[in-house]
Amino acid sequence: MEQKNLDQIIRETVARYMNRSLIVAGNWKMNMTVREGMEFLEKLGPVDGKVMIFPPYTTLAVLAGEFRKRGIIYGPQNFHYKESGAYTGEISLPMIKELGCDCLLVGHSERRSYYNETDEEIQKKIQAALKEGFSVMLCIGENLEERKSGQWKNVLRKQLEKDLEGLSTDRIPYIQIAYEPIWAIGTGVSASTEEIIETHRYLKAVLSELTGSDIPLLYGGSVNEKNAADIGSCPGVDGFLIGGASLKPEKFRKIIEVSKRE
Repeated sequence: MEQKNLDQIIRETVARYMNRSLIVAGNWKMNMTVREGMEFLEKLGPVDGKVMIFPPYTTLAVLAGEFRKRGIIYGPQNFHYKESGAYTGEISLPMIKELGCDCLLVGHSERRSYYNETDEEIQKKIQAALKEGFSVMLCIGENLEERKSGQWKNVLRKQLEKDLEGLSTDRIPYIQIAYEPIWAIGTGVSASTEEIIETHRYLKAVLSELTGSDIPLLYGGSVNEKNAADIGSCPGVDGFLIGGASLKPEKFRKIIEVSKRE
């Protein structure tokens, strides 16, 4: 596909999103019982804009109707690419579809690091999910050593190339990318605005080269109610994937509010 000039990509991105609300996605990870999830939703109240939550399986199954009622897009943090079989502890796409899920989280750094999830597995999951009509939020990111050594561009490009291999043109609208600097996840330290701008500019260019499209690119890395406005104003940032701050309804709501673009 023809590669666009980098400045052209950024101009198109800014023009397209300057009057749209940012995507606000919360990853609850291994937190929230059903009771806690219900209390969270009651305190959060109705939401405007594109708000997403990826809860644990138990909360997801019980509170699916509550998410729908509030206009929240929801889905699992992980799944298996096979429809069924002897895979103890796993959950399949037909099971997820029955819950009315919209978007699936794929390739989170904690899945890659703690459970040795490979790009090959991630690619299979993406292909299976898209085939079943789901949208996908793919997480990519580099560790501190890779950032400091200047290898981060190589690392991120390879993840995108491997994870999106075989992506057909008609499935591109169902893909979103979340850039997570691993060194900033759960540390309370976010990347600087300069690092975020540089990285998102680079990733927008790579995505344009690989797909010919401007795929939504979220930032995830210790986003909170205090830094969301500054991060959200960075060119190329189309939203947030939020961890700890998504567990507190008052903080999550503040992020939603500052993410609105009228």
